[in-house]
Amino acid sequence: MPAMQWTESEYQAYLRRQEEKARPRRDGSMSEAALLEHIRALARRFGWLVYHTHDSRGSEAGFPDLVLCKPGRLILAECKTERGKVTEAQQQWIDMLRHSVPGVEAYVWRPSMLEDIARILTSERTHLCCTGSKAS
Repeated sequence: MPAMQWTESEYQAYLRRQEEKARPRRDGSMSEAALLEHIRALARRFGWLVYHTHDSRGSEAGFPDLVLCKPGRLILAECKTERGKVTEAQQQWIDMLRHSVPGVEAYVWRPSMLEDIARILTSERTHLCCTGSKAS
């Protein structure tokens, strides 16, 4: 089954619908929900199949927020605000995926990384950036 790829007009319509969610907070920062929606829209724009568990209650703790799939690539990403802390369970998942599963890309993404995220999503293979670090 091919990934859902949005046309430019579909992408722009989606962005308009999401504008309210994506508005910066009073302090100018981006919420985790706004970051997540931005990345989901961007990924769909570039032909990625996107999965996000909307209600993780009852799920295993720490599993990344996003699963992105495209032929030859699989990305799992945890979304955090600039000051958001990565939990021990989240770091365990990211480390295990990054170091134990060949070819899988695992990241911790923050609003300040939007340009790097776009580069990763539009590239053929992984970049050596946006890898995140423990408790950052």
